[in-house]
Amino acid sequence: MASRGFLAAGYKYIQLDCGWGARDDSRNASTGAINVDTGAFPSGLQSLSQTARSKGFIWNGPAASQNAPKTARTDFPTRFGTMWNALQSVGISGMLVCQWGTPYSSPTGLEGPNDWTRGISTSFRLSDDIVTGFSNIYRIYNEAIHIAKSGLIGPGHFADADLLEVGNPGMTFDEQATHFAFWAMVKSALMISTDVNALSAQTVAVLQNSDLIAINQDSAGKPITLVQRFTNDYDIWVGDLSNGDKAVLAVDLSNKTRTLTVNFSILGISSANVKNLWDQSTATGISSYSKSVNAHGTLALRLSSVKSSITSAPKINWAEAEAGALSSGAAKASCSGCSGGSKAGNLGGSGNGTLILSNILTSQATQSVRFDYINGEVGFSFGTAENERLASVSVNGKAPVTVSFPLSGYNWDKDVYANYLVQLSGFSTTSANTITVFASGSGFAPDIDRVGVMA
Repeated sequence: MASRGFLAAGYKYIQLDCGWGARDDSRNASTGAINVDTGAFPSGLQSLSQTARSKGFIWNGPAASQNAPKTARTDFPTRFGTMWNALQSVGISGMLVCQWGTPYSSPTGLEGPNDWTRGISTSFRLSDDIVTGFSNIYRIYNEAIHIAKSGLIGPGHFADADLLEVGNPGMTFDEQATHFAFWAMVKSALMISTDVNALSAQTVAVLQNSDLIAINQDSAGKPITLVQRFTNDYDIWVGDLSNGDKAVLAVDLSNKTRTLTVNFSILGISSANVKNLWDQSTATGISSYSKSVNAHGTLALRLSSVKSSITSAPKINWAEAEAGALSSGAAKASCSGCSGGSKAGNLGGSGNGTLILSNILTSQATQSVRFDYINGEVGFSFGTAENERLASVSVNGKAPVTVSFPLSGYNWDKDVYANYLVQLSGFSTTSANTITVFASGSGFAPDIDRVGVMA
């Protein structure tokens, strides 16, 4: 790692993941120490540690094999709090809670790790383990959306998206680059987990991209947040940096080589200077940026000399979902976190539950419609879940569009994702409209709190 430039790039910690240093779960009867796997580490861990330190690395040693289960428990804060207090008492200030994005069953309902790990950790795993393939990146990516939006993470409490799969089989080069750019900009730890001796120069350049590492290590510690998802097309993300610059990420979801365009108006910006963090090209005083990307590729940008747009807050006409027409099994349900104390649920399923909102008045034929919704269906590794629910949305009975609604939290009673923007067209500006929502496919759509259109 040192000879290939990783230490100089900032990768200064050497870490053995939980249990990998031991040959089994047994311990030395007299000392209590783990029995080191001498097949994998013939010279022992002490020798490995000394070698790492001699080259300038910091040795973290093997982590404890005490992963939490994947079902909600009532003892998470006390269980991990005990370890936190023990570490603090011996001067160790940092601790990662690795519980796979599993919520805590509190007296008031389920709480996500971004809530319950505050005060007992400096970092927490936001999801289940990463495994090979871009679908697993997308699963973690979707779980990170509501956590980044929460405003609860930053210095002293970072979200950890798990190890990097860059350099391992299962993804194209561009998918690996997207994976790295997102991990860097969402402020996850960057932990290489591959044979660095086997890496191509092109892959090393991704892992040692100084501009993305600088954003990852920015002192403000603010993650990028999702601005808008254009389902099966692309996502736009933006985040603040300590010097007033903006980090911007546009992610292709079409899985096709195409040109991606970021119109800065969607970011509330009238103009900015731009640096493309992949090819180092720059542009000055522009209001949009376009570049060709490969399938599942990204535009990774840093904006400087940012001039904000001056716009007034839009006036929104809201329609409460529970007041709409519910049929085929769709039903009104109580919801303490919802605007009217209720929501429309059971949309989809075997009965294809359906919601129809009527008498919708708007001034725009095409617009970004606001959805306040709940999706608390958490997906874990080694399955097909991608931490999103798909809905079909139709305006005035026209052909429905498929809309992805990523995970909003863990508690179906209160974890509302507010103001999720969905691009829809076909509205009449002179008469009342209808919006119909049902599931896409055989699964369920999210529960809907309310829907808002431009007045």
